[in-house]
Amino acid sequence: MVKKKYIAPNLITAGNMFLGYLSITESIKGRYDMAIWFIILAMICDGLDGKTARKLDAFSEFGKEFDSFCDAISFGLAPSMLVYSILSSSVPTGVFTLPVSFIYALCGVMRLVKFNIINVASSEKGDFSGMPIPNAAAMVISYYMICVTIYKNFDFQLFDINIFIGVTVISASLMVSTIPFKTPDKTFSFIPKKLAPILILIIIITLKYSLFVVSFTYTILNLISYFNRRFFPESSLEDPTIEEFIEVVEEE
Repeated sequence: MVKKKYIAPNLITAGNMFLGYLSITESIKGRYDMAIWFIILAMICDGLDGKTARKLDAFSEFGKEFDSFCDAISFGLAPSMLVYSILSSSVPTGVFTLPVSFIYALCGVMRLVKFNIINVASSEKGDFSGMPIPNAAAMVISYYMICVTIYKNFDFQLFDINIFIGVTVISASLMVSTIPFKTPDKTFSFIPKKLAPILILIIIITLKYSLFVVSFTYTILNLISYFNRRFFPESSLEDPTIEEFIEVVEEE
């Protein structure tokens, strides 16, 4: 018999998958804006199921596997279908349409398989090997969304099909890379905790712009940190003065 504490997080996870499924149906219909918003809502569910599981102490191997399968739909297959639909409508005879969209889906699934092999169900959130799949999806959808928003509001065409393909391929490659990615709270630890609620509110209000800024900033900061540690191990990023400053800010 399933314990009641496992029901809530698994229902939220199922909601994540359902939203990813809806996104796929909207991409097929050519309603890209709705497809993007369903992926964003799936991201919210993906965050909530983990928080709910931690609150209820309801971690299990089933929950971990279920979450990964649902993420494969919402952040792997759904964005890849969006990419396929956008490329098909923009370049009907393009030879890269199928390979680019499939590579993203393939790398997303491989990323989740690697995650499940390495990690066990736990309340502790560790760093990632490779970029987490929700951020990869955020990079892809946010580029298209910010371009559409700028065009509607300022009549300026920022969207470029080659850049869109580049963003898709780069995000796919980073997912299956061995580059370590810190959790978002560690990556943005330099932000004072007192400002966090205000920044979150600003991000929500300006989501059509802020999702692009946050997802790409998260990626860039982790890449800088990785290459800095690899090629400049004595870098000032490890300066104890900076570490002390961060500790003081966190304590305040």
